[in-house]
Amino acid sequence: MKDKKTVNLPILVLVVLLIVVAFFVGRYTQKDQIQPSQNNQADSQELPQEETVILSDDDWQIIKDSGAAAKGDSNAKVTIVEFSEYQCPFCKRYIDEAYASIMEDYGDQINYVFHDFPLPFHPHAQQTALAARCAGDQSKYWEMHDLLFENQAEWSEEEDIAANLNSYAQQLGLNQSAFSSCLSSNKFAQEIEDDISLGEKVGVSGTPSFFVNGEMIVGALPYENFKTLIDAQLKK
Repeated sequence: MKDKKTVNLPILVLVVLLIVVAFFVGRYTQKDQIQPSQNNQADSQELPQEETVILSDDDWQIIKDSGAAAKGDSNAKVTIVEFSEYQCPFCKRYIDEAYASIMEDYGDQINYVFHDFPLPFHPHAQQTALAARCAGDQSKYWEMHDLLFENQAEWSEEEDIAANLNSYAQQLGLNQSAFSSCLSSNKFAQEIEDDISLGEKVGVSGTPSFFVNGEMIVGALPYENFKTLIDAQLKK
């Protein structure tokens, strides 16, 4: 009669070997499952960031020296160039949330230039750009600029905004006949087209778009973003 322990020994050894093999297989499988995740994380950290667009000296000089209107100190260390339009809701958000603070805090330290960039899917963008320039013909550009943005909700959904524009011209004390004639003749249509072409040349594709000392930033960004850029340029 064979010893019972002797009979079970091979089975016991086999079980131990299976446990050891399972242990190492599990370790390697776990490592393979974790490693791709670590690699993916490393890859995501190494993805190149979007490059900052900085204009050439020639392009920067052109957009600084042209535009619908400019204000502030033309010799300031910091120039902000805006490409915008009056029916754009994001442009209105910028006006409400950043522009006023920029003017309040830096108005006497910067040069501010406005370029027209009316978008084709905003039906009143061209006419309001004309209205601001016609008001500028009577030295009231920025006043009309402010009124158009302030009252955007009032006129943007109207089919015909002639009455609104005439009302704003009256509020500003403009010569009504001269203002109406300027609008109806499309006096500044070519200048607006030139602004659009210039904007496209320097990479503008939407509104609002800005250049701060030649560095492009896009969108209705918070005041703090502009403050950081302006402060950095003023320290140079």
